[in-house]
Amino acid sequence: MSPARLALPWYVHPAEAPQDWAWLAGRHRDVSFVVANVHNGPGTDSDEYYPEALARLRHMRVLGYVPVHYGRRPVQDVVKDIAAWQQFYQVDGILLDEIPASEDSLARCVQYASAARNAGITYLAANPGTFPTSAHLDLFDVTAVFEGTAESYKHFRHPGWSRDVSPSRLWHLVYACGPDQIAAVQASAVRRGAAHVFATDRSLPNPWLGPPASVSARLRSGPPLIP
Repeated sequence: MSPARLALPWYVHPAEAPQDWAWLAGRHRDVSFVVANVHNGPGTDSDEYYPEALARLRHMRVLGYVPVHYGRRPVQDVVKDIAAWQQFYQVDGILLDEIPASEDSLARCVQYASAARNAGITYLAANPGTFPTSAHLDLFDVTAVFEGTAESYKHFRHPGWSRDVSPSRLWHLVYACGPDQIAAVQASAVRRGAAHVFATDRSLPNPWLGPPASVSARLRSGPPLIP
C-alpha cells in the first residue's frame, strides 16, 4: 500500500515566510498538490512576490483558492476569481473551498463545477470539510472529505458506500495534532481510504499557514535555505 501524498493548503505569503516556501519547493517528491491563496483568492492585482515563488513550485501541481461561501457566492464572482488565477499566475487547477455538502445543494455545486470546467479548469478540487453525497464527489477530481482536529479524526470513518471511490479522489485535512502525532496521522490516511493528506500542529483560526509550526520554527532557527 503506497503512502498518502501531501496535499497542502498553503496560505502563507512568500515575503512573510521565505524559509517555509523554500522547504515546500524541496518537498516535490511527496507532494500531490499545493493550494495557493493570495488574499482569500487571487486578489485584485498580481502580487509582486507570488510569480517568482510559484515558479519555484513549477514541478508541482498548484491550485488557486476560490471560496464559494457554502453556496451563497454568485457564480459570476467565482468565475472572475478563476479567470484572475489564470491570468496572474497560470495555475494548474482550482480549489473551490466552503462547498456545501447536503443533498439539496447539489444543483448549486453543479453550477460552480460547470463554470470552472467551462473556464478550462482540468483539475478541480473541492473542500466541503465533510463527506458529501456521491453525486457531489462526481463533480470534482479530488474532494476534502475531512477537515478537523486530530481528536475528531480518531473517530472519523468513510461511509460504507464510498468503498468503491478511488482513494486518489479523497483528501484529509487534520489540524491541532501534537508534533509527534503528525507522521502517524498522515500514515493513517491511506488506511482510511484517502490518497491525499495534510496534518499539522497548527490550530484555528487558520491552521494552514505553511508547514507545521514545529517545522517552521526549526527552519527559522537554522541557516538560510536556497530553493
